[in-house]
Amino acid sequence: MSPRLVVAAVLGLFACGRPATPAPAPGSGATTATAPAPAPVVTGPGRVVDGRFTSAALGVDKAYRAYLPAGYDAAPTRRYPVVYMLHGLGGNERDWIDAGKLDAAADGLGLQAIVIMPDGDAGFYVDAVAPVGTEGCAQRGSMFNRREAAADYCVTTMAYERYITVDLVAHVDATYRTIAERRARGIGGLSMGGFGALQLAMRHRDLFAAAASHSGVDALLYAGPHPYRAGAAELVGDVNRWGADMEPFGAYVRGLFGPDLASWKAHDPASLVDTLKPGELALYLDAGTDDQLVLHDGAQYLHDRLTARGIAHTWYLGPGRHDFAFWGQRIDDSLGFFAAALAPATP
Repeated sequence: MSPRLVVAAVLGLFACGRPATPAPAPGSGATTATAPAPAPVVTGPGRVVDGRFTSAALGVDKAYRAYLPAGYDAAPTRRYPVVYMLHGLGGNERDWIDAGKLDAAADGLGLQAIVIMPDGDAGFYVDAVAPVGTEGCAQRGSMFNRREAAADYCVTTMAYERYITVDLVAHVDATYRTIAERRARGIGGLSMGGFGALQLAMRHRDLFAAAASHSGVDALLYAGPHPYRAGAAELVGDVNRWGADMEPFGAYVRGLFGPDLASWKAHDPASLVDTLKPGELALYLDAGTDDQLVLHDGAQYLHDRLTARGIAHTWYLGPGRHDFAFWGQRIDDSLGFFAAALAPATP
């Protein structure tokens, strides 16, 4: 999309409407190939716990929520796959439970996996090229969530990629009974978190076997057309002026990815497709056709790029806006995708 549309999209990624009653809708497009069978269903609800740990990458303590599946406490030798679920811009670690009802969806599926929901602030889950430190952070305030206390979003260094892939993964594997292997580790998210999930999984295929994006920024450099037309995509070329008409937000985003187009491409899921091999990474994408941020156009571009390269993926495009009414309908689909794509819990 154009820089202005991308900026508008990013600014709106925190939309947090309440989930509507799920209405089943068929998916379309390619689906993932044969995957390990999910673990047997264990009856009863899981439980949600709040955690906190010190991130060396960020230089501060960060909060997260963990969904522990039914039977976790009753079977002390059982080990589980892990799904990391990332929030959108302006959100925090509470969103997926409070607004997305992820725990209810997991219970309904009988999901035998641990789900970790970290606080990612507004870091886009990347290591910023021009990081902003804690000096003056409290005085500046959050550009995206004015209700959040400075202690919750001010960090020493904006190294959110290392925070997730090094610090958080190590903490989770040391704290919970995980299967600490790539084959049992997936990552997903909504909006900004969908972008984070795709680019982190594509950049760290040694860590993650599966990734899912709900209404994500799936094509960071997509500039049009709107509506999407296959074979007619235009991409942003001059990233040094990205968002120049919407300062200071444009400067903030340019600081994340830097002045070189190569850095943007190195984090852009639609560009990273060129580094993937068929069958290397299980992928799930969805978007609503009424997405007010037109992110469904970039999602269609990524879908077409994956299809052209013969990379199987689960794909859904259907009615819905950029809000929890849509994400609440789709979370059981992505959790089911992870259950099928990841190694099952061990006895």
